[in-house]
Amino acid sequence: MSRYFPITRRSQTFVPHILVLLGPALLLLNSCAILPRPTPVPVNQITAGNPGPDAVVDELIVILPGRWSLISELKREGMLDIAQQRWPGARIIVPDLHLGYYKNRTITQRLHHDIIQPAKKSGVTKIRLVGISLGGFGALIYDLEHPGEIDEILLLSPFLGDPEIIDEINDAGGLTQWQPGTPAAEDFSRQLWKSLRERQLQPQPRHRGNPSFLHPPRILLGCGTNDRLAPASRLFAQSFLPPEQQQWISAGTHDWPTWREILIKMPAHNDISTPIDHSSPTNLNY
Repeated sequence: MSRYFPITRRSQTFVPHILVLLGPALLLLNSCAILPRPTPVPVNQITAGNPGPDAVVDELIVILPGRWSLISELKREGMLDIAQQRWPGARIIVPDLHLGYYKNRTITQRLHHDIIQPAKKSGVTKIRLVGISLGGFGALIYDLEHPGEIDEILLLSPFLGDPEIIDEINDAGGLTQWQPGTPAAEDFSRQLWKSLRERQLQPQPRHRGNPSFLHPPRILLGCGTNDRLAPASRLFAQSFLPPEQQQWISAGTHDWPTWREILIKMPAHNDISTPIDHSSPTNLNY
């Protein structure tokens, strides 16, 4: 597998693949697992939505689960029902992109080839990613690797790297003052935040062979105030998002009740019809 993100021939800027850097950390995340879950190709998935599985629709919602979550849990915990109420005309897909796909570094490949590309070929023109915990990380790195494919990203208590990097950025006075330097090969947290910083604070124009220059997808973030990952979400929100794109749940924790409440309460932004570039990745130096 390539060590790099795609590059444009014009810029010749190589973008190292974040997933290559995940190995040591993800081994630690998986240390308590008895048996690894299989990673079939194509990825298993469940489909929901009022239009039905065979209807022609133009809007797709992809819900990326957390590291241990079974896709059946999202149905059991009511997340699919809430999603159908929030986006009544959309098709909803939950791919079983669990921790194993992050460990073998195929998360973005499977999401792209098994979900996003087939949807676009079927006529889908609007795509939202909903990332829960580690799924939020997956949504962000997918957009970094495949810019222009996604119109909106909704992050629910996202995993955004190790606490040490969050403390370092805060101690520096924020993301604009932080100097990431050259991240070590195994420092995936620093790689992620360096990438986000460069894309969000210095966005490059995106275009589809026309004069329209567009920015990255709209990002919404929700988190509980008592969530163990809240410090990273606060930093992300303060750095990138206006208040209307945030939803904080008082005393909420890293669990289904909080995520249900976020999905219900998060203000809807239904105007995502503006075309977004599908031609080349953002010019980032990772």
